[in-house]
Amino acid sequence: MNKSEALAKLPELLLQGKLSYDFDGIPLLAERLGFKKRINLIKTGINELFNFVRLRGLPPVVHLEPTNICNLKCPLCPTGSQTLKRPKGFMSLETCRRVLDELGDTLMAAYFFSFGEPFMNKNLPEMIKSFSDRGILTITSTNGHHFQTMADAMRIVNSGLKMMIIALDGSTQNIYQAYRIGGDIEKVKRFATLIEEAKVRCNSAFPYTVARCVVTSANKDDLPNIEKLAFNLGVNMFATKSLGCLVGTDKYGAFEPSEKKWKRFEYARFSGKSKQSIQCIFPFRQPYVFWDGTVVGCEYDHDHEAAFGKIGEQRFKDLWNGPSALALRNGIRKNSNRPAFCRRCPFEGNVRRGTQLFCKELRPL
Repeated sequence: MNKSEALAKLPELLLQGKLSYDFDGIPLLAERLGFKKRINLIKTGINELFNFVRLRGLPPVVHLEPTNICNLKCPLCPTGSQTLKRPKGFMSLETCRRVLDELGDTLMAAYFFSFGEPFMNKNLPEMIKSFSDRGILTITSTNGHHFQTMADAMRIVNSGLKMMIIALDGSTQNIYQAYRIGGDIEKVKRFATLIEEAKVRCNSAFPYTVARCVVTSANKDDLPNIEKLAFNLGVNMFATKSLGCLVGTDKYGAFEPSEKKWKRFEYARFSGKSKQSIQCIFPFRQPYVFWDGTVVGCEYDHDHEAAFGKIGEQRFKDLWNGPSALALRNGIRKNSNRPAFCRRCPFEGNVRRGTQLFCKELRPL
């Protein structure tokens, strides 16, 4: 949100402990925010207002990587394309608890996904529940191939998860597997159906479910059928998303639709036609904690080129304004001495048209 929108939400935040915002166009509401969370959000606003590099407060949002392992081979994902260089593994409960112990009092939201399939970590529901129990808004995104029993679905619903994105990139197996290589659409359908049934059994409106399609040249003409399938599965929302990862590779052109309306960027990368710079938010308010506890400023720092440090070896608040964090933020602010992953950023040299192209609520809360 811009500064005027943030100021308009200030009374509701201060007086009621609520903050409404959107995640890729999906509406979210953080509520029952305690005093420390409200103050931390105000400090975050002050940081942005004055372009501080040494930040007041702690991040209001954190991305946690349950794993960087995936069962699919999506060609424009660092994990699926096997271009991810760092070791693979699963986040331990101990690492997750360390993050919660240090940030729980000030954290507004936790996003449990990165470049891997979150539910391959069997401890994910327990991790989510530990954050939900502290009044922290929890979100995950899944390809829907794991947790295929009602008992698994009940664990998810009872974890307090607030929102779940389910990848649904085709209405038939042939269309779906064009991008979700190695995937089985019947497993995705079963997963979504189980979650909705578990919500009924638990008399719960959550998690708010979003069937989301990444629009490619293979499925763009199938979107009406995918939306119909999403409705039949009983999810809350159908959404579409533009391609935006591994933009500089040859494979990107093979999957990006030719129509302008489906493109994420107004201008081709490195064309020199960009008319505005992208305001990077991640190192300033939304860091990533990878599965092994390594803290980075951005998800595109796949291989720890500018890591802040590691949870457990140092306190998070020391890492948050440590030498690596300050160097990264200074480089972004001054547009100089930035690490290689910054120069490979998909938003570099492009004007962003928007990540989320379309959202349609099928079943309101």
